[in-house]
Amino acid sequence: MCVWLLALALAPACAAAKTKNQSEKEGDDSAMLFFFLAMLSCLLVPWTAAVVWHLLFPGRAEVAKAFPETSEHGSRMRYCRTQAMEARRDAALKELKSRKFSAGFVVRLVILMLLWCWLTYIIIQVRQVLATSALYQNFDPYEILDVGMTSSTSQVKKAFRKLSLKYHPDKNQEEGAAEKFMLIKKAYDALTDPVAKRNYRTYGNPDGPTRVQLDVALPTISKEKQGLVLVLFLLLFVIGVPLLMLYCMGSSSVDNNGLPRETNKVLAEGFSPSLDARELQELILRAYAAAEKPKKEEQEPLDQLRRESPLSELCSDVRFLLPPARLQAAGASFSKGKRAENGEAESAMALQRAETCFWGHILRRTDLLQRSSELDSALKQWQVTCRFLLQEAASHGQADSVSSCLDFHRGLVQAVEPAASSKPGSVLSQIPHFTGEQVKWWQKRQKKYSTLTGFLEMPPEERSAALGASELGLSPSELADIEEFVAVAPRMQMQDAHVFVHGEDEICAGDIATLEIKLLRANLREGEAIGAAHAPHFPGKVPEAWWLTFRLPGKGKSGSSVCRRIADPSREVTASVRFRVPLAGKCRLRLSLVCEAYAGFELEKEVNYVAKQAQEPVRDDDCDELDSEDMDFED
Repeated sequence: MCVWLLALALAPACAAAKTKNQSEKEGDDSAMLFFFLAMLSCLLVPWTAAVVWHLLFPGRAEVAKAFPETSEHGSRMRYCRTQAMEARRDAALKELKSRKFSAGFVVRLVILMLLWCWLTYIIIQVRQVLATSALYQNFDPYEILDVGMTSSTSQVKKAFRKLSLKYHPDKNQEEGAAEKFMLIKKAYDALTDPVAKRNYRTYGNPDGPTRVQLDVALPTISKEKQGLVLVLFLLLFVIGVPLLMLYCMGSSSVDNNGLPRETNKVLAEGFSPSLDARELQELILRAYAAAEKPKKEEQEPLDQLRRESPLSELCSDVRFLLPPARLQAAGASFSKGKRAENGEAESAMALQRAETCFWGHILRRTDLLQRSSELDSALKQWQVTCRFLLQEAASHGQADSVSSCLDFHRGLVQAVEPAASSKPGSVLSQIPHFTGEQVKWWQKRQKKYSTLTGFLEMPPEERSAALGASELGLSPSELADIEEFVAVAPRMQMQDAHVFVHGEDEICAGDIATLEIKLLRANLREGEAIGAAHAPHFPGKVPEAWWLTFRLPGKGKSGSSVCRRIADPSREVTASVRFRVPLAGKCRLRLSLVCEAYAGFELEKEVNYVAKQAQEPVRDDDCDELDSEDMDFED
């Protein structure tokens, strides 16, 4: 669109449509008017229709994209209907529908109005051209001068002099007199001028045949100034434009993955396949703090929050990251007014702020944080960072790093402590309105259903009776929220999995095999697809994606891992993963299916296959690269 508008803006100066005689070069810009009339009409009509549609139904396209009613396969999307998720969704819809007059829309509207003014001017000019051309239809000079075909030259001159005195613009100020005088002049030329007479007899028009010719309207440059123009061209286009592009690219502080460059630098230095959940959490917080610009006036409220708020007492019980001792010392020195070398104190302060926001979110004590907008921004960047590391680890077959990234991601989304799988009861806090005390009561009274999967599989009558206990103190609306969560919480099943090679009956070592697995969401009905996950503590929409990982057989710990993200929201999903068969013999794949959005949902399954020894050695160039799996995180 921008290129099109630029072409339309430069077209009057770069192109000229000229109507020429065979004998003379007098310009007629009527063809150019018709050209721009057609081009502008083709542009403005659909553009205006789109603007009118946007004004009548603001945000409709954005709403359909953010909250589609059907999936790509035509299944009806099922969203979580708890009070918190409904309120979050209503707020998002209200924001999308209120974007009627954004800054970009106003700029486009102004451009559209200017183009309509230009089109109106062209229409007026075209009407004048058509009115003028209508005068020359059925051109007959004898009839115009009111003389006979056998009239002499003197009679023609006398008739012309009589009519010219009557219709000359200096004598006659009436409307149309000037056009009538031009027509009389053309008729006189057609009967007296040798060239005009020949054109009239040959083509029926004293101007002769006309043709439309498009020329590039370049200015005439003298030989003395051609060197200067060449130098200016080299400076502006050959040197200036590339330098401007390099400057714009270099001035950007965000890389292609959407993360600040300082964050990517820390990630590149600190990420390794052997990172556990604690080390990964420390790395992500340090990478986020590296791109932050802390202000000294923000340091005192942070220290007060860490000293006086219950958050400091709660953080003493957690098992994971607290700032390293050297950063704590640097932060203490900064609070006393001392300066640490190389910005160590500022880094410590930024890390402390990141840690405070992180644990305030994980422990669900956001009421202790002064700026919720800061937490929302941090959570979104932490999620982008985690997904980037998750994609990198999956692309290199690092199953342990994938597991650590998933653990951290689930903690962000559900506001639960990372590595909560080691404490089965803690994942119950994902249930709406379940606080720490209610989780402890449930674990004590309902030991048989103390896990989240057990809670979901609990018979409805028994679950309703247990939730209705007075010790829990749940209201009817809160009980309805819990039942809605039970309805949308994942109940994934791994039904069938087998390994095969396309087009062959046997599997041989070195072949490119395909693992095909069928998954079923038992909580959905036929024709339904799952919408965004239940995540009332996270700002934004989180899809219910799953990760399938397995380690290929190998000697000792030499076997590599295969990781695949499954983002299909349908009720029945068939996933295929391609891999190279490493060894011959009886092989066993231990499949692990882990949810990306919820904690406490891990499934395992074993798949056996027999691979024979290849009779011919496999060439390195035969299917050397597998099809890249879809790792798209733009959900």
